[in-house]
Order: sequence, then C-alpha cells, then structure tokens
Amino acid sequence: MDSSSGKTASILVHPCNSLLLTSFRGLRNGVYYGTKVRLLHALVMSILFKKGKISERIISILKLTYEHARNLGLYVFSYKFLTYILSKLQGKVSVLRKTSFNAFISGLICGYIIFRKETPINQQITLYLLSRIVIGGASKLAKIGKLPNRNFFALLTAICWGVVMFLFEDDPTTLQPSLKLSMDYLYRESDYYNDWKDFVPFKIPEFIVKLFKQ
Repeated sequence: MDSSSGKTASILVHPCNSLLLTSFRGLRNGVYYGTKVRLLHALVMSILFKKGKISERIISILKLTYEHARNLGLYVFSYKFLTYILSKLQGKVSVLRKTSFNAFISGLICGYIIFRKETPINQQITLYLLSRIVIGGASKLAKIGKLPNRNFFALLTAICWGVVMFLFEDDPTTLQPSLKLSMDYLYRESDYYNDWKDFVPFKIPEFIVKLFKQ
C-alpha cells in the first residue's frame, strides 16, 4: 500500500460520532460525487449532441453539474440528519446505526423535498434508482422465498427494450429528453445518408475526404 492509500485508510477509520460530523461529511461526499459524475456526462453529451456557442455549452454543463451536486449533497445531509432524529425519538443514540424503517421514512421525505421538481437531472437520477430497485427488490423477494429464483435481469432487459421501442415509435414525446435525443440519432438519422462518409463509424478528417474527391 502506498503512502496516499495509507493516509486515506487512516482517515476513514475514525467514525463520525456526532450528528454534525456525519451530516456534513455526507454533504461533502454528495457534492463531490455529483460533480464527478455529472461533469463528465454533461461534457460528453454536449460534445456529441449539443449545438451552439462554446460559451453556451460551458454554461449548460456548469448548470447541470451544479444541480446534480447540490441536490445529491443536500439529500445525503438531510437523510442523515432525519434518520438520526428518528432514532433519537426511539431512544437510540448511535448516528451510525440505522433501522430499515427509519431509512425508508427518511428516504421518502427527503427524496420528495429534494427531488420532487421534474427536471432532466432529477428524472435521470430517479430512473437510475428505479431500474436498480426493481432488480434489487426482485432479488430480495427471491432470497426470502417469495419469488422463484430466476434470472430477473434477463426478463427485465427484454421488457425494457420492448417497452422503450414501443414508446419511441408510438409517442416519443413521452420519453426523457436525453433518451429521445439518443434514440433519434440511432434510429431516425440512420434512415438517411448523404454519402459514403455516413457509413464509416468515426468522423473522417477533412483532408482525407478531399483526397478521395481528387
């Protein structure tokens, strides 16, 4: 283990035994993780699909990153704070131990407060969670014997692809904007072409194109 890994490990072995410490640590991690995830995603989407001035693209990237980082940080902070309050009301004083019931109630309340506004960022986060809790919920039910032990992922995959293609062909306006944009590129734009360059799976430098025209 190198020295940097050793320093990280030594920091992380100290538990946050106060409400403020664990809440602000959660706020920091939420902001950091939200920034790391959204900044790269927004940058790639801007390069691939967005049009307009560079300054407008940069402003859009920063706005999306700020919203993701802010919402995730505030959610983690408020969730940790509320679960502690609920535990305190039940006579439990540890900030590190959380019951499943308290976790559900806190997640329900904080999720509604922080993510209730329907924005592209909140939609993506919610749909990201939805896909995973469907698999996780089915696995949990199978584990306790309430469902037969089957490959739920394969079944979910088939249903997802069938439904998304139906919605795309029937009424694409019902799809999340970034998903519709991606599907338009994959399925609508591929119905047409200008010349041979449109069949090459990467952008060809202009000087090579000119060589073929000579």
